Amino acid sequence: MRVAIIGAGPRGLWAAEALMERARQRGAAIELAVFNDGPIDTASGNGAFQESLPDEWLLNVPAHVIETQLGSFNDWRGATDPFPPRNTVGRFLQASWRALEQHLPPRCSLEFRSEQVRELSLDDAHVLLEGEPFEEVLLTTGHAQHWPGSLAGAEIAGLPVIAPAYPASQLDSVGEDDIALVRGAALTFIDVTRYVKAKVFYPVTRTGRFMEVKAYPDDATSHELAPVIASSSEEILECDNFDEFVAILADCATQVLSIVGGEGSESDINAVLTGEDFSGDPVAELRTSLAAAEGERPWTPALAVALAFRDTYPAIVERASFGGRETLGGQRFDALTRTLERVAFGPPPASARDLLAMLDAGRIRTDIFSRGDEDLAALAKEVGATVVIDSVNAPAGVVEDTLVGDLVERGIGTRYADTDALHIERDGTLVGQTRIAAAGRMNEGLILGHDTLRRDKHDVIERWADRVSAAAMDNPDRVHGLPPLVPRSYDWSEALLADPEEAQRLIDAFGSPVNVLNPGPMEANIAELVAAGENMGVETKIFYARKANKALVFADTVRDTDHGVDVASENELRQVLEHGMPGDRIICSAAIKPDPMLQLAIDNGVVISVDTRAEYDRIRALAEAAGTQAKVAPRLAPDPDTMPPTRFGERLRDWDRHLQEPSTSVRVVGVHAHLHGYAAADRSSALRECMELIDRLRDAGHAPEFIDIGGGVPMRYLEHESQWRDYQAAIAAQREGYAAPFTWKSDPLRNTYPYWQEPTRGAWLEQVLGDSVAEAMQARGLRLHLEPGRSLLDGCGVILAQVAFVKTRSDGLPLVGLAMNRTQCRTTSDDYLTDPILLKRGADSEPMEAFLVGAYCIEDEVILRRRIRFPRGVAAGDIIAIPNAAGYFMHILESASHQIPLAKNVVYPPGELDAIDQR
Repeated sequence: MRVAIIGAGPRGLWAAEALMERARQRGAAIELAVFNDGPIDTASGNGAFQESLPDEWLLNVPAHVIETQLGSFNDWRGATDPFPPRNTVGRFLQASWRALEQHLPPRCSLEFRSEQVRELSLDDAHVLLEGEPFEEVLLTTGHAQHWPGSLAGAEIAGLPVIAPAYPASQLDSVGEDDIALVRGAALTFIDVTRYVKAKVFYPVTRTGRFMEVKAYPDDATSHELAPVIASSSEEILECDNFDEFVAILADCATQVLSIVGGEGSESDINAVLTGEDFSGDPVAELRTSLAAAEGERPWTPALAVALAFRDTYPAIVERASFGGRETLGGQRFDALTRTLERVAFGPPPASARDLLAMLDAGRIRTDIFSRGDEDLAALAKEVGATVVIDSVNAPAGVVEDTLVGDLVERGIGTRYADTDALHIERDGTLVGQTRIAAAGRMNEGLILGHDTLRRDKHDVIERWADRVSAAAMDNPDRVHGLPPLVPRSYDWSEALLADPEEAQRLIDAFGSPVNVLNPGPMEANIAELVAAGENMGVETKIFYARKANKALVFADTVRDTDHGVDVASENELRQVLEHGMPGDRIICSAAIKPDPMLQLAIDNGVVISVDTRAEYDRIRALAEAAGTQAKVAPRLAPDPDTMPPTRFGERLRDWDRHLQEPSTSVRVVGVHAHLHGYAAADRSSALRECMELIDRLRDAGHAPEFIDIGGGVPMRYLEHESQWRDYQAAIAAQREGYAAPFTWKSDPLRNTYPYWQEPTRGAWLEQVLGDSVAEAMQARGLRLHLEPGRSLLDGCGVILAQVAFVKTRSDGLPLVGLAMNRTQCRTTSDDYLTDPILLKRGADSEPMEAFLVGAYCIEDEVILRRRIRFPRGVAAGDIIAIPNAAGYFMHILESASHQIPLAKNVVYPPGELDAIDQR
């Protein structure tokens, strides 16, 4: 999907990061182009966060609120002063863009375009930017640089006019002898005075007032204020009308004033709220405001109102946006917020201190301060101005002669109600459109407080990224983990999972979870390995590693195919003997072998994989006492210089010395090796070393017939290799700390099975036997024995679990509770990484992303450690299927803690208990 973002300021960055993060989590393919009105290395075009801005131009929001995908602004810069230069923020934004470029998801790209988009049009399937097609476009254009009310290009008493005030280079022509008439006295005016070296400034405003200075209480007082702010915020969310809202705000400010030890009455608070608190002396007001903000005098009612408004602002935004404004009085509410913007969002103390110093020095004069409604040319002549500077920024909303204004003029966009706001849906999409969205100042009026560095007040960007990334997915309706890892499919399980009522019948009959087993694929998996050996000229026998799944149906299946079984306990051995498995088709590879187990193996002609010389001597003693002969295969520990060290077996030289004298009570019938991992090259090397041991054993009078290289036959769980690569990139980015965590408590998942491998089974075995290994075995007349578990059970089992509840953790994290516990789908690896399947049994609901949790009463009782996305929602009574889980996941760690019964194992079809559960 081709996507364009127009505007590379803070909000454009937020949108790009959110979109790419979701693309990473959803496996979406997105080509993103970012259009920037100005050089691409400025991060914000010609805006307020250029890296070239003067150091005197300070941030106007507390620095601790600024975060990007790169992390916290304060952590990045290594400082905590609350109001640093804005150019430092610009460098942080640019660093964030660079980090985004360096951490793009595998199927995504990012291109910067240093050009202004002047023309936007539509065809049936695209948005055309200067004729170039995109499937989705987002406007984050911020402040308009040119607007009808600007003084740019105006003629004022024949004087040079500087408009707009940004970038700073616009102001470089003003000299030390200039007398500047400045329209506006808000934050941009302060920036102008802190940079320009004019002899004197004459600001002119309509209100005749400076902004209140930002004030923050100390930590202890903030802690005391927190319950007041929280309670007031809840009341604001629930209030019904404008008068009730104002009363809540007044009460909150009154409590604030009392707690901070300020001076003033309830009527003083009300005067601030109505804008009727002006003393008539703007300089004295500014002086009082700064002294209170810096703790030199008690807080004023204005500062208390400012804190109440500012700290309840998230609730106000939520209550007033997307139609809430109308129930709060519409234009009355707008008037109140305009009044309180001067009160709550003024300059930091450092800027106000400089402003007062210039006022006291006479460099800023207030002779015409309140005469903003008068003719500027006349005022310029009155004060003897030599230059006019426009420090008034473009208004919020739809501005004529801009890209947004053109969209409205052509009917592509519309205004909201009686405001100038561009009308959008909650995901930013323009009302009446499907592919164009907008987020920022153009929406002010519909959305309160949209133009901000903060990311915690609105979710329009997040919703937009949700919608666009979902549309870029191959199958947006499929349940998936983050990122998607689609399982391979098998006809029998596909048919079962297509029938939720049949799945429910199994749960009703056997409980949740239920392990549904089908041995059919096992036969094909065995045949594939046998055929691969035959292709290489080596007779190959399969010994199913029964520890991979306790169900007896699989042991019966391998018995009926004339192959064998590998057992690792006395119970496993006894059960397969009782099910008719001949002893000579069993190998006992248990790590610990008590005497009763060894005796049972000896008595039934079972081959014993001998782990140590001492174990060999025990076997010989037991066989001698019984007057019989044991069959053994000494387990070789391969040379640790050629492959990873192993705890299983002993070195070649030790076996060679110990077995120099054949015994009539022990017959060495083969050599065994237990290897970690899945590398074909390691198996080839081990086979060569085993053949060297066989040669020495034969020289000593033994007659071994086979080499058994154990298990570790690779299989593949996933349908798409690309998704495995995407997952590896995503988890690496999470471990690095860049990607948003998608695992439980940011678990790095460092120890997981390789869910995509190539080659697998037959092709892998041919690699093992290649490079003359097969010829060497043929020359010695040796068979190859394999002990696969997981690989033979590929496609043979599904876990079904009932959804018991849907809720949130105390911090709001969504949870889906399953009637199972985490040991019922877990191996010694960190997690199961194939996507689960949802069998819906009720109506669709809102999409959600949640963690699957289980029945044990511990905080980390998590079934799957990746977050799971449910595009159609999920509810109690639905069924979660965990596919292809027969190999190890069902039984290797299963526990009946809390005395919760173990899961039943059902052979399907016909849907009857396996023999292991009938014992």
